[in-house]
Amino acid sequence: MSSATAPRAQPVHFYPPKSTLQFGIRAIAGRFNWARWWSIGITQVLFFGLCWAQWQGRPLVSFDLVRQQVHLLGGLFGPQDLLLLTLLLIGGALALFVTSAVGGRIFCGFVCPQSVYTALFIWIEQQVQGTPGQRQRRQASGATAALWARRLLTWALWALVSLALGWTLTAYFSSGPALWQRTWHGQLGRAEATLMLGYAAFAFAQAGFLREKVCQHMCPYARFQGVMATPQTQSVVYDAPRGEPRRITGQAAARAASTAQPPSRGDCLDCNLCVEVCPAGIDIRNGLQYECISCGLCIDACDRVMDKARQPQGLIRFASQQGADWRHTLRQRRVRVYFALLGLTAMAVVATVAWRVPLQVEVVRDRGVMARQLRNGDVENIYRVHIQNYDTQAHAYRIVLAGDTPLQMPPQQPIRIASGEERTVAVAVVQPYRAEDSAESGRGVAAVMPITFRVQSLVNGQQQRNRSSSFVQPR
Repeated sequence: MSSATAPRAQPVHFYPPKSTLQFGIRAIAGRFNWARWWSIGITQVLFFGLCWAQWQGRPLVSFDLVRQQVHLLGGLFGPQDLLLLTLLLIGGALALFVTSAVGGRIFCGFVCPQSVYTALFIWIEQQVQGTPGQRQRRQASGATAALWARRLLTWALWALVSLALGWTLTAYFSSGPALWQRTWHGQLGRAEATLMLGYAAFAFAQAGFLREKVCQHMCPYARFQGVMATPQTQSVVYDAPRGEPRRITGQAAARAASTAQPPSRGDCLDCNLCVEVCPAGIDIRNGLQYECISCGLCIDACDRVMDKARQPQGLIRFASQQGADWRHTLRQRRVRVYFALLGLTAMAVVATVAWRVPLQVEVVRDRGVMARQLRNGDVENIYRVHIQNYDTQAHAYRIVLAGDTPLQMPPQQPIRIASGEERTVAVAVVQPYRAEDSAESGRGVAAVMPITFRVQSLVNGQQQRNRSSSFVQPR
């Protein structure tokens, strides 16, 4: 694709890369590598920092599976907020669809945890073992002891990073400061130790050894990404009309000159630097391939070579198969639909949070005392009212009977429940004695009367829940 000619559509190839990455990839500097490391830094600061952040004495982000509570950005959520969780998952999926339709697998190259931790582990490997060329020469020289010493040091550093990742993940399910105290004193619980060591082993294997194989064979996103992409999607492409035929350099150029072959006029120098820096080990010059994660490192490598050759940059760049620019890509119908659905989902999330009542109430009849008649003839039913306070502050609640009903409830003190706590109280409901009710009861007819309990906060009258039940008269 020259500057004036759009690239021809390329088939998506499904074959494994030819490069085995035995000695790792080469480090390269450039704007996409800079953006990638900025993305890695931001995501890891958030990951390692949010588990320590506190808001009004509570974790900013925490998942309490035992108490079925989620602390998220100052809010407290429970099982009754399943709709909100569903909307957030739908919003995340739509955001991924938008990213795929606009920039291909750019999420994989810059934000995906597998790519992030693989890049981090590769950096550690390069700092300890050197460049791929240095490793290859060291192995060829037979320096086995030095080679294995560097490998063991690399694996030790990988293990430390993996343990840090496992511990941080565990801190999201247990308070970070409290978990640190238990870790320091060797008092970790069995579940905490299992989660920490399990995720550490998972990260060690995935980012240290499997690496690109996870993206190629285990991650389903690489397989169905082609369904969401369009000919207008901006992907990493090689400008074949400009680069081909490739230039012949070195001994090959000398042989071509001796045989009077016509000189090559393509801009590609066939240096293979784009292959040597690719985390997936593919050759982008072969066309669009599903293994490509759109990290842009091959673009940095090619731009560097083009600068040295005094040629324009862009032989490898982000572009669409139809030559559309980013504005045209954003204006395509599919992307507009995705953005519209994403906007509707965002409004639904805002509405759900605004109208949410942070109170959960359950009413069940006391199985031990279904219905009984008191000495004065009154009929009494016993209920158990379970109240859960999902607000960020304590509340005092009162329980009353809603609607116009002849039933009565004995006076009781307000029930005070702290934030995130729950209580179960026994409540008695009485039907005063009436002669006609006694006559009907004497004929063996059991009367069932619907009733509604209302649990209301004394601090905020808008926080209330109604729950229906039934009142039974004994035969």
